[in-house]
Amino acid sequence: MKRQSEFGNRLGRLITRVEAWSYADADPGAGVAQEVARELKRLAVVAPGARLRAGVKRAQDALDDGLSAETVAAALYRLRAEFAAELPQGSAPPSPSR
Repeated sequence: MKRQSEFGNRLGRLITRVEAWSYADADPGAGVAQEVARELKRLAVVAPGARLRAGVKRAQDALDDGLSAETVAAALYRLRAEFAAELPQGSAPPSPSR
């Protein structure tokens, strides 16, 4: 359960970061992409299952391919939906603000 909670918290924070990157007025440069890549690696380590690790890999592939922040965010949204589907009935993923 701790691993699920950690995964959910990290995923929520990462989505928030990628959304901010997506809506940034100025080009933040490669620094943001590198930070997102590091966080994706951490997320893969705490992913509670192969299916969720594969979802993290899809987001990492989008980032590695140089696709837009919106595309990376879309992969993370799909991952969040997959994570929510794996939670026991009555449980909701943690709020991204945690």
